[in-house]
Amino acid sequence: MIYINSKHDNIQEYWVKHYDKKYNTKIIGSDFFDYENTFYEKDILILDIDQFGKIDDVIEYFEMIPKSLKVIVLTKQPKLAQGAFFIKEGFKSYLGKNTSKIIIDKAIETVVSGNIWIYPQLMNFIIKNINISTQDDQKSKSLDKLSSKEQNVANLVAQGFSNKDIAQDLGIQLVTVKKHISSIFIKLNIKDRVALAILINS
Repeated sequence: MIYINSKHDNIQEYWVKHYDKKYNTKIIGSDFFDYENTFYEKDILILDIDQFGKIDDVIEYFEMIPKSLKVIVLTKQPKLAQGAFFIKEGFKSYLGKNTSKIIIDKAIETVVSGNIWIYPQLMNFIIKNINISTQDDQKSKSLDKLSSKEQNVANLVAQGFSNKDIAQDLGIQLVTVKKHISSIFIKLNIKDRVALAILINS
């Protein structure tokens, strides 16, 4: 199920038109979480933040949302700093309202699977602005679990490279890159590229 919280008719119409058949969609209001509802692992909330007066109002609303419900932010004018803030707060994706359907499909698919989806520019911004300290020996021990090829892939992911860029840079097939990344996530017990970037760049 995709829940849509937006006061804009065109946003509501777009999501119902494109996603109702595959996921089922439901338009909700700001008071929806005042009542008892049951949510499932693959349920998503599309939250149009432009309807809120300020960021604090968005966070206050977010805190009312059951943790089992994954939240994707929509905004007319995406900003890197704002996107990084929302991802840090626990939102699963941050998209502009003019994002292409291909990208939206990929974001939904990624979030439904339990991961975070971030567009490359935002990923690079987050990586460059990471401010988390971990002990070097802990990081080394974690990375020692990886093969040399996996370490190469991990370092490129942490620099914000896409899978296609990694394949070209290392001269390997795209499917091989995906296998390496999947193996890296399992070995390091992480779920997404952001967590990997934090581990490597911290």
